[in-house]
Amino acid sequence: MKLIYKFSLWYLVITFFVLIIGGVLSYYTIKNEVDREQARYLKKNIDFTVQELTRGIFPDSLSQNRMEITRLAPNTPEIDFLVRDTMVWRDYLKRMEPQVKVSASRVINKQHYFISTYGAIVDTQDITDAVVKSITGIFLIMLVVTGFVSVLISKKILMPFNKTLKAMQSFSLRQKKALQLPVTHTVEFKKLNTFLEGMIAKAQQDYQTLKEFTENASHELQTPLAIIIGKLELLMNSEINDHQAKLIISAHDAVEKLSKMGQSLTLLTKLDNREYESEDIINFSQALKESLFAFEELIEMKSLKLEQVIEENILINIHPVLNNILLNNLLSNAIRHNRENGIIDVKLSGKMLTIANTGEPLDFPPVEMFKRFRKNNQSSDSIGLGLAIVYQICEQNNIKINYGYKKRMHVLNLVFQ
Repeated sequence: MKLIYKFSLWYLVITFFVLIIGGVLSYYTIKNEVDREQARYLKKNIDFTVQELTRGIFPDSLSQNRMEITRLAPNTPEIDFLVRDTMVWRDYLKRMEPQVKVSASRVINKQHYFISTYGAIVDTQDITDAVVKSITGIFLIMLVVTGFVSVLISKKILMPFNKTLKAMQSFSLRQKKALQLPVTHTVEFKKLNTFLEGMIAKAQQDYQTLKEFTENASHELQTPLAIIIGKLELLMNSEINDHQAKLIISAHDAVEKLSKMGQSLTLLTKLDNREYESEDIINFSQALKESLFAFEELIEMKSLKLEQVIEENILINIHPVLNNILLNNLLSNAIRHNRENGIIDVKLSGKMLTIANTGEPLDFPPVEMFKRFRKNNQSSDSIGLGLAIVYQICEQNNIKINYGYKKRMHVLNLVFQ
C-alpha cells in the first residue's frame, strides 16, 4: 500500500471515531436544547395566562389550546414552575410519544389557580436518525474528498520522492556519471537526496576501486602463472626421475587449477556487478549445436553416448559471451562427472533446456548444488565454480534452473521464463 493511502486510511479511521463521539455529544446537546426551549415556551404561555387572569378574564375562556386551569384552596401554598416529561398515546401515530408538561399555581385576585400546559417534544429516535444521517453524509463526503485529495497530494507533494525512486531504480554503479536527483523544497526530501547522493558517490568510488583491483590482480596473476606453467612443462621434458616428474606434474596441475580459479572468480565478480547486460536475441538452438560439436572429441574420448533432441530456431535474450559460458559449463560438467560408457541426454524445446548425465548420486544436499566451491568429489580436479557461474547467469537472464536425480542420472532443467 502506498504511503499516501496509509495516511488517508488512518485519517479516515480517526475521523470516523471522532464523528461517532461528536454524534453522541450532538445528540445530547440537541435534545437538552430542544427540551429547554419547549419548557421556556410553555412557561411563557403560563405567564401570559396569569396576566390574563389578573386582568379579570374568566378562567374558562383561557382553558383551551392545551391549557388547563383549576381552582385550589386559597390557603394552599403557591407552587413554582414544575417541569416534567411524560408519555402520551397519539391516535394518529398509533404510538406513545414524549411530551413535556409545565405547571404552576398563583394567587390572583384572592383566588388560587393551578395552571398547567403541555407540548410535544422531538422524539429521541428522530434526533438519533437525524444525527446518524448527518454523520453518515459528512463521512461519505470526507471519504470522497480524502480519496481525491490523496491522489493530488501523491502527485504533487510526493512527486520529488517518486522521481528519486525512479532515478535510483535506473541507476547503475557501472555508470561513471554522478547520480542526478530532482530538486525539491521539502526539507525531508532534501535530506534524503543529500544522503543518497553521498552514499552513491561513495559506493561508486568503492566499486570502481574494487573493479580496478580485481581486473589488475587477475591480469597480473595470469602472467606469473603462465611463466610457472611454462617452466614446469620445460622441466617435465628434461631428464628427471619418476619422483621428480610426479612432483612437477602435481605442481603443474595445482597452478593450472589456480589459474582457472582466478578466471572464474573474476567472471563471478563481473556477473555480480552485472557487467554483461545485453538486449541481443540469439539463436539458442544453433549455439547449443555448436557447443556440442566443440565437445564431440571429449565425449568420444570418454566413450559417452550422446542423445539429443533440439528444436530449431529457439530464440532467447542473453549476452553471447554469457551464453557461451553457460553452455560450456553445463556440457563440461555433464562430461566430467559422467562415468565410462555413460549417457548424455540433451533436449531443447521452446520452454526448456534439459541436460542429463549418468553418474553417482551427490554426497551432499541438492540445495547446495549451486554454491561456490561445492563439488561431489572434493578430491577431483574440478574447482567447484562451474555450476555457481551457471546459476548466476541464469538468475540474471530470467532463467529458472532446477536439479534432480532420477534413474541414476543427474538432471538439470533450464526453464525459459
